[in-house]
This record gives sequence, C-alpha cells and structure tokens, in this order.
Amino acid sequence: MKITLPSSDVIEAIKEAKKDCMAVKGFFLTYDVKFNELSIDVEPKEGYDFDPTDVFQLAWYVKEYV
Repeated sequence: MKITLPSSDVIEAIKEAKKDCMAVKGFFLTYDVKFNELSIDVEPKEGYDFDPTDVFQLAWYVKEYV
C-alpha cells in the first residue's frame, strides 16, 4: 500500500518517533516500510495481514513529532 504524505517533514517525524515510541517500533516490526520522497510503501511482513487501522494508529503517534 502506498501512502502519500503532505510533506517530507512527516517522514522525518516517523523516523524520530521510531526511536522513542514503542507503538511505532511495533509498526516497523509488523510491516516492511520503504520511504520515498513524499510517500511511504507499506507491506505486511510474512505471517502478518494488513490492517488499515495500523496506519491510522501510526499517524496518531507520529503527530506528536511533527
């Protein structure tokens, strides 16, 4: 799934949140994430299913870092 982001600042916020927030770390344990210029590609890792609510939860935690 490709997620378009409003700015490159959001990518930096995701990377920063990954250092501090366990919920964001858990997202990266469950999904393969590839950063592009203004988007991210998210694919579930083997043995996991895609859950759209995970993306909303990621946004919820990352908003504190923007």
